[in-house]
Amino acid sequence: MRIDLTENWELTGSYPGFWAFGRSMEVGVQLKGIVPWIPAEVPGSVHWDLHRSGYLPDPYYGANALACEWVNQRDWLYRTSFAAEESWRGKKVTLLLEGVDYSAKVLLNGKEIGRHTGMFIPGEFDLSESLRYGENNALLVVLERSPDGVAQLGYTDQVNHLKSRFGYKWDFCPKLVHIGLWKGVSLKISEWSRFDNVRIEAVPGADGSGEAVVSAAVESGQSGRYRLTAELYEPGGQLAGAASNEGDAVPGLQTIRQRISVPNVRLWWPNGYGEQPLYRLKLRLEVADSERGYCRSDDHEARIGFRTLSFRANPGAPSDALAFTVEVNGEPIYIKGWNWVPADQLYGRHREDQLKHLIALSKRANVNMLRVWGGGLIEKALFYRLCDEAGILVWQEMMQSSSGFNNEPSVSPAFLHTVSHTMRQVIREKRNHPSLAIWCGGNELTEGGHLDSQMVPLTGRQTNLRLLRDLVSDLDESRLFLPTSPSGPSFFLEGENVGKGMMYDVHGPWKYAGATEHYRLYNNSDALLHSEYGGDGFASIESIERFLPAHRMEAGHSESVEWLLHGYEYWNMDDQLQSLFGSSFGTFERMVMASQWLQAEGIRYAVEANRRRAPRCSGSLLWQLNEPYPNVSCTSAIDYFGNPKLAYSWVAKANRNLHVSLQYDGISFGSGDAFRATIYLTNDGINANDLTVEWAARNETGCKISEGLYTLRDTRKPTICAGTVEFQVPRLTAFFVTLKVVDSVERQVLADNEYVFAVKERDEEPPLQAFLSLPMTSIEWETKEEAGGTNVSVRNTGDTVALWVRISGTAPEDSGSRPVVRPLEDGFLIFPGETVERHFEDILPQDRLWLVKAMNTSYE
Repeated sequence: MRIDLTENWELTGSYPGFWAFGRSMEVGVQLKGIVPWIPAEVPGSVHWDLHRSGYLPDPYYGANALACEWVNQRDWLYRTSFAAEESWRGKKVTLLLEGVDYSAKVLLNGKEIGRHTGMFIPGEFDLSESLRYGENNALLVVLERSPDGVAQLGYTDQVNHLKSRFGYKWDFCPKLVHIGLWKGVSLKISEWSRFDNVRIEAVPGADGSGEAVVSAAVESGQSGRYRLTAELYEPGGQLAGAASNEGDAVPGLQTIRQRISVPNVRLWWPNGYGEQPLYRLKLRLEVADSERGYCRSDDHEARIGFRTLSFRANPGAPSDALAFTVEVNGEPIYIKGWNWVPADQLYGRHREDQLKHLIALSKRANVNMLRVWGGGLIEKALFYRLCDEAGILVWQEMMQSSSGFNNEPSVSPAFLHTVSHTMRQVIREKRNHPSLAIWCGGNELTEGGHLDSQMVPLTGRQTNLRLLRDLVSDLDESRLFLPTSPSGPSFFLEGENVGKGMMYDVHGPWKYAGATEHYRLYNNSDALLHSEYGGDGFASIESIERFLPAHRMEAGHSESVEWLLHGYEYWNMDDQLQSLFGSSFGTFERMVMASQWLQAEGIRYAVEANRRRAPRCSGSLLWQLNEPYPNVSCTSAIDYFGNPKLAYSWVAKANRNLHVSLQYDGISFGSGDAFRATIYLTNDGINANDLTVEWAARNETGCKISEGLYTLRDTRKPTICAGTVEFQVPRLTAFFVTLKVVDSVERQVLADNEYVFAVKERDEEPPLQAFLSLPMTSIEWETKEEAGGTNVSVRNTGDTVALWVRISGTAPEDSGSRPVVRPLEDGFLIFPGETVERHFEDILPQDRLWLVKAMNTSYE
C-alpha cells in the first residue's frame, strides 16, 4: 500500500545550518528563519513557493532572475504531519522521498532518522521502529544549500555531483538554480517482503505470438512462504495471460522469474511506422501468515510494448563507424527528431499540462525520437509514459555535459561511485519502457575544450564512460550505448571537411550560415548521423509580451539587461538580420517574423538535405524542441509558453513520411541568372506508385514563370531524384517555386511544398532585402464552427503574394495558461485571389481570439 504525502506542507528558510542551532547564543531567543512558515507545494520548487507567497518576484519576468539567485544558497525546511494507523504496527513502513534536490536531512518527531543526497534516485527511510502509532507524526525535511555547480563555461572535470547543470547558467537560461522536493513524497506499507526492482521483457515471436518475461527482485526481512501472481492485460483491458508460483523466501534479496505466453500480440511501433499498443502488467506479491493465510505484501504495475530493437551500421559506412541505424521489429527507422531540454527551469513545479502539450506537438510533427540532453534531467515518469504512448523513441543521456574550457568528466573515485550508484538505479527504473532506445554517457564530452584547435569526442575507453558502458551492458544489453554525443571521430559539421568521409556522428552548426554557404554545407554533408544542430529565431510577439516590460518591446533595447537575461547574450541576431535583410524592418513585429523565417528556412533545408541522403544518413535531431525559460531569441522550435515558432511547422512538414523537397545552391539571385534545382521524393514506408511530381515557378503576383512535371513509376526507395527545375530568373522582386506530388490515378495531392527566393538588383544589396521590399497586400479571414472544431478561411484580396501567412488562436487573458494554437501547416503563401483553409480540431471559434498576419500585411 502506498500513501501520498502531498498535502499540507509548509516551508521556511534558514542560513546554512542555523536551523539546527535553534536559539541565539547571545539573547536566547528562538531563531525564526528567513521567512515565516508559508504554504508549500510538494512536488514543488522553493522559488515558486516564495513567489506565490509574495517574497520573491516572478523569476521569469524582466530582469527578476537576478533577484532570485540567492535562494539556493540557503537551507530550506519542509514540514508536514501524518497519522500512523495502529494497523501498520508490525509491518514495514518506508518513507519515500522520490526527488530530493539536492541533499536532505530527515527528522521524524524531532529526531534525525537519516539523510539522502542525489536528485535522480529516491531517498528511502525505514520508519517502522520510529513511528508513534495511533498518533500524528511530525515530518521535517531539511534541504541543504545546493552544491556549487559548473555553468556552461567552466571545467567538466571539476563537476563532483549529478545535479542538473543547466540551472547554473546556460545559453538558453539564466542562473536560476532549482532547489526543492521536485518529485512526490509517500509512505509505503508492506509485509515482510517487497519488490526491490522488476525487469520486464516483452518479446514478440516470429509466428505472431509473444512472451512477457518477468524478473522480480524481492527483498525479504525473514523466511517464509510467498506467492507471486502476474497478470497481463491487452490494450483494450482483456486478460491476455497470467502466471503464478509459490516458493520459500529467505532473508535478503532473491530473484523470482515468471513467463506469460500470449498467442497473438500487437507490435509497438515508432510514430509514423504503426500503432503503439501498450499492455498492462500487474504483479502481486503475497506472503503467508499463520492466522490470515496469504496476505498482500506488495504490488507493481507497468505498461509494456512488444517490439524488437536492434542497431546496424549505415550502408557504405566506414568499418570503424558505430551502429547508428535503428531497427524496430526488423524495420530500419529513419530518425526524425529534436533534442529535449527540461520543460521548466524550476522543474519541481506542476507543469504536467505543458509536458503533455510538448509531447503531443512532437507526435503531431512526425517526430520519432527525442534526445534527452545530458545537461538537463532524468525526466519524471510522466515523460517516458507519454513517449511510450506517442511512439517517440528516447535517447537518454546520463547527466554529464561539456563545460567549454574542459569537456572531460571526472574520474575521481568518489564521483565514479556517485555515477555508478545513481545510474544503476536509473537504468533499472527506465529499462521497461518500450520507447527507450539509446543510453549515452553525456553531451559533447571531448578530449579538448571549446577553445582548442580540435575537439575529439571521447570513446568508451575513457574511465568514466567505460563504467557507464559496462552498466548498460550488464543491466540493459538490448539498448545501444553511445559514449557521448557527438560520438565522432569529428566533432563539428564543418564546410572544409564535408565530403571527405570524416563525418560520422556530428554536431552543429547552430546558426543560418548564409544565403549561399548554408546550402553548400548541407548539400555536401556526408554525416552518418546528425545528432545536434539548429538555428535561432525570436519567440512570437504574443509570448515576448508576457516577459518583457512594455518599454523594452523594441529592437533598440537588445543590449538591455532584460534582453540579455532572456537569451540575447548568446542568441543575438542583430548583425545577422541586418546583413541578410538590411535595416528596413519598419516594426519590431516584422523583425520577429523575419527571424522566425530565417530559423525555419535554415533548419527545414537542413532536415530535408539529411533525409535526401537516407539510408546512408540514418537521421537527425534538431537543437532544440523546447526551452525551460522564456527567451527573446533561442534555438527552440516551441517557446516557453508552448507557442510553436514557424520552424516547428516547416520541420513537421519536412518530417512527413512522404515528402517532396527541392535541392538548390542558394536563395538569392540576380535578374537574368540561371536558376537550377533538383526535386527529390523521400519516402519512409509509404506504398505509392504511378505518381506525378508537378512544379511551378511564379512571380509575386502569381503569374507563372515556368512549370513542368515528372512521372514516377516506382517510389519504394527512401530517396528518389524526380527531376530538375531550370529557368532564367526574370526581372522582379522575388519568385516562388511550388511542388506537388499527385496520385496519377486518383488525382489526389499526397505531398506539397513551397520555396521563396529573393532577387537582388545590385550585388552590394543585402541578399534577402527583397523580402522586405515586396509590395504590401491585404488578407481577409473568417472563422466558423465545423466538424466539432474551427475552420479558418484566409483569402488574399490584394495584388501581391501574402508572404508567410501565420494563423494564431490566442486564449483570452482570463483563461489561465492555455497556449496559443496554430495550424500544423503554417507560414504559407497565398497568391492574389486565392483562399487557403486551416482546421483546428476540438477548438471552437469562441474559445480563442483569432489573428492572421503575413510578412507584408498591416501590423496595426
